[in-house]
This record gives sequence, structure tokens and C-alpha cells, in this order.
Amino acid sequence: VYYLDDFKHLFEGLNMNYYGMLDQLVCTRSDVFYGTWFSTFTSYINRMRGYYNEKYKVDGYKDGTMKSWVFTPENRVQEMRVYHPVREPYYMREFPVSWRNIDQGIKEDVGDKPIEMEVK
Repeated sequence: VYYLDDFKHLFEGLNMNYYGMLDQLVCTRSDVFYGTWFSTFTSYINRMRGYYNEKYKVDGYKDGTMKSWVFTPENRVQEMRVYHPVREPYYMREFPVSWRNIDQGIKEDVGDKPIEMEVK
């Protein structure tokens, strides 16, 4: 187990107000994440994990799941391990629609050609 203090020497001079964002970035790249239900902090970490999982084809990316859990309440512990479409309440969790296929229909910019987007 490591703590932010173990790595303070790597970001000496960083304003302490940014520590929360730094924590989120570290959590984004973890293999496994445990967060807190009703937390927008946890929710944003899961969204960023979703972007990463989709881009790098991490296990679960096809079905919109990830290795993330919450401690409580008991009926929500496995929430991110099962695909759920968008439903209320919205604020305490992220939904796979936020990151799945977000680049679909966009072609890469080649030289001086503009980026094209397919409209269906």
C-alpha cells in the first residue's frame, strides 16, 4: 500500500489544491479501484477509467464493465461490474454510454485534410 506522501518528492512545489486531481489521475490507471457510492469524486475516476479501458481494450471494455467496486451500500458494491443503461439517480455513478464508442464515425486528420464525421 502506498500513500500520496510516499511520492511527494516527485511533485515538489505543486499547489496542495491540486492533490485531489492528482489522486484521481493515479486512481484512473489502477488495475482495481474501490470507491464510495454517492461520491462525484469516485464517479469521475470511473469515467476516466472507462475512457482508458475503451482506448486500450482493457478487459470488460466491450460490455462497459470495469474492475471497480464501492464499499457500501451492500446493494451497490457490484454496480460497475454489470452494464447498466442510463437511469436515475445520475450523479453518483458513470454509465458506459459516456465512453463506449465515443470515437465512432470520426476519421483521423491526414495531412491538410479536415477531420470527417459520418452522420447516420
